[in-house]
Amino acid sequence: MDYSLKIEDYLSGYLSEKELELFKNELNINSELNAEVILRKEIDDALRDKNLIELRKLLKNIPRVNARNSNGINIRNEVFRTWQIAAASLIFVLLASGLWYSFSSKTYSSDRLITKYYTAPHAVGQSRSVEFGSDDALKEAFTYYQQSDYSNALKYFSSIDNQVTAKFYSGVCYIELEEYQKATDAFEYVINDKDNLFIEQAEWYLGLIYLMNNEKDKASDQFDKISKADSFYADQAQEILRYLN
Repeated sequence: MDYSLKIEDYLSGYLSEKELELFKNELNINSELNAEVILRKEIDDALRDKNLIELRKLLKNIPRVNARNSNGINIRNEVFRTWQIAAASLIFVLLASGLWYSFSSKTYSSDRLITKYYTAPHAVGQSRSVEFGSDDALKEAFTYYQQSDYSNALKYFSSIDNQVTAKFYSGVCYIELEEYQKATDAFEYVINDKDNLFIEQAEWYLGLIYLMNNEKDKASDQFDKISKADSFYADQAQEILRYLN
């Protein structure tokens, strides 16, 4: 299992209480993960300290001379004054870098949020929809869907008119094929139906589509709506809002 994002979230303080507890439990039993976390922390610390160490070396090695040149100017004073200017400039760069590091470590790009929160849903079971067992096209569609053959799955889903299950999974297929407007249309159909088992999921994936299109204002509005509802995705929506804001 790739823990890269989890480690980054852990070191940045972005894990929820539940995620933090689970991660710490995993650290206690997974020696390789624990070693990786320690290494990443040491690298982060070293990167922050490197420039400061270099600055100290530069200041330490300022020539300690008191000789005067032919014009009677104190060389040591002039050299030191030059280094003061250079040091002040370097400190400014370091401060700016520190602010950038702090900002970048607390801000997620849309791509990183999608990687963290998007997964295609599993195929629905027969018990979830009375429509499932009555349509051979739907069965064929799910056969291809389970094989991640989204193009062929979509052909069968699209052949079924006005059926919520097919519409929802068509939306997922469109996401996988990066046809985001068609995915949006499919999920909005599900949401506007107002009487089915896929509404919460459709609202969630619609928010993720906004992120995929880098429409962060729309994404914020959508996840804010989800976070305030009695939704299965409410907690995750709140986390995304924290990253976006």
